Amino acid sequence: MGAATFALTMGGLSALSSLSQTRQRNIQARSQQAQMEANAQAARNQAGITAEKGRIEAENLDRQRSALRRSYADLQSGNIAALGAMNRDLSTGSSAALLRGNADRFAADVGLNLHQKDVSAWETRQNIRAQEANARNFENAADWYGSTVSNLGQSLLAAGLSGLASGVSAYRSAGGFGGASSPAPKYWDRALQGWSKTRVRH
Repeated sequence: MGAATFALTMGGLSALSSLSQTRQRNIQARSQQAQMEANAQAARNQAGITAEKGRIEAENLDRQRSALRRSYADLQSGNIAALGAMNRDLSTGSSAALLRGNADRFAADVGLNLHQKDVSAWETRQNIRAQEANARNFENAADWYGSTVSNLGQSLLAAGLSGLASGVSAYRSAGGFGGASSPAPKYWDRALQGWSKTRVRH
């Protein structure tokens, strides 16, 4: 087998092996990219669900506060009517204490309701921010996996040149080209140096 044939054969075998490995890496990278994109979409969907739950919770608390007002109004008006029918002085004594007690309880219930609404809104905002941050992280990961997908044509060229260099080296080590003192190795070295300048790096 001639030197050129031997070197080209070695280069071809190395190129095919490298191409197969590159294809396998590309398959894995694309699979990971698809998974990260799916995770990002799931996180954004969850953020939307969280926002909707927060909106519903706020509406429920608003309805509870409206119910408290109606209940308080009914209670106070009923007490006032009953006390008035008994000719009781509503500004002093037990009658006034009863009405003030009702008002205080109403104020406390409304205050608790508003506090619960504030806490719910804060928790909703924090959860949405966390889920959106997760989505961005997954998207960044998907972009990274996408960037690792290699161009098979360029990878084949690089692998072929690398394999050719390995073939020449192996042939020379086995005594090809007439030994280390032969001018042939220098010719091959110069040729490979010229080819290496054309390689596309990843």
